[in-house]
Amino acid sequence: MADHEEQPDRAGLQSSCSFDTLSTSTSTVIAKDIPITSGWRCAVTILDEKKANAHITDIEKGSVSTSATANFPGIATAEELQRHEEVFPLPEMSGSDMYRKLRWGLFSMYRKLFSLITLVNLVAVIVFLVQLKHDNSVATYGNAATAAAANFCVAILIRNEHVVNILFRAACSVPIWFPLIVRRYAAKIYSYGGVHSGCGIAGSVWYLIFAVLVISEFTAGQSDKTALATTTALTLALLVLILVFAHSTMRMRLHNHFESTHRYGGWAAIACLWVQTMFLVSSTVAEAQQKFGIVLVQTPTFWFLAIITLCLIYPWLRLRSRSMRVEVLSPHAARLHFDYTTLSTCHGIRITDAPLKETHAFATIPNPGNNPGFSVLVSNAGDWTDKIISNPPSRIFVKGAPTLGVARVALLFRKVLIVATGSGIGPCLSLLQAYPDYPLRVVWSAQRPQATYGDDIIRAVYRADPNAVIVDTKSTGRGNLLGLAYSLLKESDCEAAVVISNPAVTKKVVFGLEARGIPAYGPIFDS
Repeated sequence: MADHEEQPDRAGLQSSCSFDTLSTSTSTVIAKDIPITSGWRCAVTILDEKKANAHITDIEKGSVSTSATANFPGIATAEELQRHEEVFPLPEMSGSDMYRKLRWGLFSMYRKLFSLITLVNLVAVIVFLVQLKHDNSVATYGNAATAAAANFCVAILIRNEHVVNILFRAACSVPIWFPLIVRRYAAKIYSYGGVHSGCGIAGSVWYLIFAVLVISEFTAGQSDKTALATTTALTLALLVLILVFAHSTMRMRLHNHFESTHRYGGWAAIACLWVQTMFLVSSTVAEAQQKFGIVLVQTPTFWFLAIITLCLIYPWLRLRSRSMRVEVLSPHAARLHFDYTTLSTCHGIRITDAPLKETHAFATIPNPGNNPGFSVLVSNAGDWTDKIISNPPSRIFVKGAPTLGVARVALLFRKVLIVATGSGIGPCLSLLQAYPDYPLRVVWSAQRPQATYGDDIIRAVYRADPNAVIVDTKSTGRGNLLGLAYSLLKESDCEAAVVISNPAVTKKVVFGLEARGIPAYGPIFDS
């Protein structure tokens, strides 16, 4: 039995025996306050982890009390949560409300990147329109088409799995001895979506300019001009449709429609751009009396469209049907086990049972030790996940290459706080199992965590952080997750926090910590 002694409190008739969470191969000592007769010293041994039967021993007197029953080692009670929050009470946020909204909202890294792309293109558009009055050799529909294609190309490239992985590896290669200000900005690498959004909108504006110029300047026959006008109008309609459903409000409320318009609308728009490019190249060949191939390779739009097309095709070339074993943890959660490869920490994969309809991104959890394979934690969050849990398939499609995710930035800090809710513990387990000895603290809030996610998940959390705070919201309520996170972060001297939760909670906790001067990171949910 693992013993941990506590000096008795002799001021009253009763005292509390406190002890940390310690583990051995046969037993576990859990952190609980158990009232006993004044003067006792005690130890608690978990005889059966699943039933959590506790045996309390009076070390000084050699007697044994009756058995007690705990919820699960370390599952926090409401009183314990309150005590945690009282250690470092949540202070007021600095600055005025307007300043906070500007600094941590409007001027977030995502919006800074978006604004930078927009500003650069706005300057270029102004110069282009000025030149339109003075130098028609520069302000041509051909150059407008090139600018549109270049922006679309960057928007697609920045979402490519390998480009994302290169960006993450470059940012996360910053040494941990670098100043915190450098590392906190490097950790914002997951905000690359601002480039995607900025280039998508800028490309659409450039295409609108192209459409106006090409219709007004095109001098070919009437039938050719009609065909060009038709494809241009169709492309504009598709771009508007894509942009409307990509807006955050529409994307959240109608996510399936967002995916469909982005996928099929994007494909159709690129097809229209190919048709237009071939059509305009043919027109140039007829006017300049040059060979088609020579004119084609001299057209920048052709090369941009070629890169875009390859990026769109690439994930489909990696589409594979993979066997898997589904471990149903509860009616609300399941763990999908794969053995076709081994992935390093904090990678995500896209899986589906209907590749042409939808794909779903999930973080992978490397198997502990050197065991091959990995797993994916799925919670019941909609029709698709409900189908996977209630009627588990034996095979599923995996599309594209594994991609690094936001949890990877945790390794940029000397000590980090991991905050997760519900199945958000999945991406965190990718880090916790790959680096079980990394200095970190864990806060996990979920409804009936043991019953929903099983003992193995909870043990993995405690293995990484023996003092992890696991909250059962069914018994304690949701509580003040921001206040709890702040207190634990200050108490344990963590440099930063990584928050993995739903959009509302992630935004609230990340904003609340950043507004109090603490580096905090969480998914942006922009796709």
